[in-house]
Amino acid sequence: MRRGARDSQVVNNFFTFATIIIIAVVITLYSKYVVKEEDKNPKREVIKLECEKEAYTYSKVFNQTLLDKSIKALDKGYYRLEGSYLESEYMKSNIKNIVSIEESDKFYMDAIKTLPKKDIEKFLKIKYEIIENDKDNPNKKDKECKLNSGSVMTSFRINSKEIFRVYTDFAFMYKNAIKNRIECSIKVFKNHANTTRK
Repeated sequence: MRRGARDSQVVNNFFTFATIIIIAVVITLYSKYVVKEEDKNPKREVIKLECEKEAYTYSKVFNQTLLDKSIKALDKGYYRLEGSYLESEYMKSNIKNIVSIEESDKFYMDAIKTLPKKDIEKFLKIKYEIIENDKDNPNKKDKECKLNSGSVMTSFRINSKEIFRVYTDFAFMYKNAIKNRIECSIKVFKNHANTTRK
């Protein structure tokens, strides 16, 4: 005839069960109160710059850690520029008559305030595109899209990985309008990088 569990085994099982409950409560309290205390100092919210409010400007961070490090490369001249045009298809293109890639490069260098170093292997690649708004494009139904003359899209890359992008519109097809948007793009880049470094 089989006897029931011994008294010592019952007591042992009770203390094991009680220990599991205590550990679960401690973990719950720790994750609810202690870990949240650390999260009370999150990254500072990025405040929009005045130049971003002048025209539609969109920016996106793909890698904050690399973005924070890339600002040093930019300040020291470890960058390369790669510019291009996206001309209109349905109306006569005029963008190449307004600004050349060489002039656009100079606008970027003036905004960065450091000339790019030559013969460097590791660098921040600034790939930009001056986009001419194709107002006669039948696929564009949004009236607001047809009000702008174009846009500047700037992509910041390290080892072919995009870390940050700025897209900004310009209302008039003038050299100074494009220069203004390029300057704003660099300011936005620096604003996002500086935010988490402080």
